[in-house]
Amino acid sequence: MTPRATAILLALVAIGLTIAQDVWPARDWYHSWQYITLLALAIIVMTGYAWNARDGSDGVAGRRLGLAMIGAIATAVAGVLSGLIGPDTVTVVGSPGTVTPVPDLGAAAFFAGVDPASLARNDPVITLRRRGADPIDIGSQPTLDGLSVVFTQMRPAAYVVARDEHGNRLTVTQPNNPSFLSPVLLFRQQQQIRDKTFPMDTFATPAVNRIARVLYFSAADLAAFRHGLPGSRDAAGAVLSVADNAGNTRGLTIAASGLPVNVAGLQITITLGMYPVLVIASAPQPAVMIGGIVLFVLGCVWAAFARRDRARAEAAVLAPQ
Repeated sequence: MTPRATAILLALVAIGLTIAQDVWPARDWYHSWQYITLLALAIIVMTGYAWNARDGSDGVAGRRLGLAMIGAIATAVAGVLSGLIGPDTVTVVGSPGTVTPVPDLGAAAFFAGVDPASLARNDPVITLRRRGADPIDIGSQPTLDGLSVVFTQMRPAAYVVARDEHGNRLTVTQPNNPSFLSPVLLFRQQQQIRDKTFPMDTFATPAVNRIARVLYFSAADLAAFRHGLPGSRDAAGAVLSVADNAGNTRGLTIAASGLPVNVAGLQITITLGMYPVLVIASAPQPAVMIGGIVLFVLGCVWAAFARRDRARAEAAVLAPQ
């Protein structure tokens, strides 16, 4: 492979690796020595080619490709800086209906409120708001925000409705979570059972002195049990373990999403769904990256014109007079 072809190939690789931070963000690999080494190697090769071709040793096209190399080098440097000094990925968890400051973005994240129906439909969104700026709805597609890429990830959640044995609705609290009075469990903990880990959370009904531990089971995990559970076989479910304030177990059952179950003197309806968290990952400086890519394209086009002009000149010399 010629030096020119090698330089162009590594330029494309470097640009692709840098763009990847925006398209597939929040990968630990971007902060690894392997990623930085690949970009650094590409920068060295491109710099060496541009320096050697500046005197026309690789023809007019090679000299013009120096402009393309400068653009690719700038893009690669943006990728290196993001990987080296960019902050680690941050995950912001907020309770439905609350506002959470996000200092990394200089904004506040509004987590949409939910009811059982909207939680089951996986409808909730997160909105970023700043003073003097329009709100931005954040979804699963990465959105560039300054030197950061933001997007949402859906995680298991449950809306809990608890009633006593007379049908009276009870207040649901979460003593171990910041969202103390929220009926929505976000499964912030994990529970190991044999060789698998399951999302886990707890809630309490203080009026009747009950504490419930809830394990989230996906449809595939639930299908492994011969439980005779009503409802769809393709739906997730929950395992409920209810104890009193002294820690004595009062009941254990499996609940289908949206269907009430009676356990330990309670009627509990758990509606399962997904709720988003906000993910913030570092990203290359957009102006440098975009400017570098534009410069690379322009340099390649300029070099292609040089080859075309040379071909035309050679054809004119060889043409019969």
